[in-house]
Amino acid sequence: MAIGLGALVLAIAFHVLGARIAAGEGYGRILPAASGTLSVRPAQHVRRAQTAGWVLSTVGTVSIVDRYWDAEPLLGGGLAVVVLSAVNGLPSLVVAALRNAKRNRA
Repeated sequence: MAIGLGALVLAIAFHVLGARIAAGEGYGRILPAASGTLSVRPAQHVRRAQTAGWVLSTVGTVSIVDRYWDAEPLLGGGLAVVVLSAVNGLPSLVVAALRNAKRNRA
């Protein structure tokens, strides 16, 4: 369980890193709510960070859900969907929302 939680924390860190790199390359443009394509060189760094985040989130989710999968498969599946959605989706949405809110105040 501790390895799974550690992997999820690292996954969130990689997703936030990727979103911050993408936000830094916006140069005054409003960012999309989800990850969009960027035609600049740091896009490779963003993609690498997001890939590492996806791999770590999968490892973390499997190690946490494995405990529930045998006894309650529906609970395990639902928990996997919730954890993967939160870990992979929320960091990019939060960074984009904070950046866009800061841009609107300025």
